[in-house]
Amino acid sequence: MFCSKCGAIVGAQQAFCARCGHTTAIAAAKTTEQGELDRFERTIQRLSRYWYLFTGVSVVLGLMGLFAVQTGLSMHAGPWEPWPHPYIWNWTLAGGVGWTLFLMRVGFSAAAGWGLIRETDWSRPVTLIAASIAFLEFPIGLVLAVYTFSVLLGRHHAQMYARLESMHRSLVAR
Repeated sequence: MFCSKCGAIVGAQQAFCARCGHTTAIAAAKTTEQGELDRFERTIQRLSRYWYLFTGVSVVLGLMGLFAVQTGLSMHAGPWEPWPHPYIWNWTLAGGVGWTLFLMRVGFSAAAGWGLIRETDWSRPVTLIAASIAFLEFPIGLVLAVYTFSVLLGRHHAQMYARLESMHRSLVAR
């Protein structure tokens, strides 16, 4: 192999030319690969912050909405109240289902943010489940879900995430 700058003979595994110091194709490929991995790690960190922000927004808006629905369903209209009373679903089960869905959404969102920032092995599937749930929440949840799918889906992204996990595990083990 020859140096592309000065033409000197360069060993197959050498990253730099001994004569002029120019980087070889091996060094360029390693720096490009490391740069891509660094960019992907920054993207994962940003995605984690978005999931934390989404969790906070979901908690605030969800609590406001569920309390409004619960109090609206439990209030009595007075003597002019319609008879017969509404079905049991309208004033008891609807609130329970709403609270259950709310807690699931907030739980998955918080777990997604926490797992992504620590690059755990379970965080990718949990985040994809959280994105599937958030996909139905227009407009913020939809945008976050589409961004999450674009970052985490695909074979290349799965391989990069696996490399990040292994790097993180090796750093924690030290």
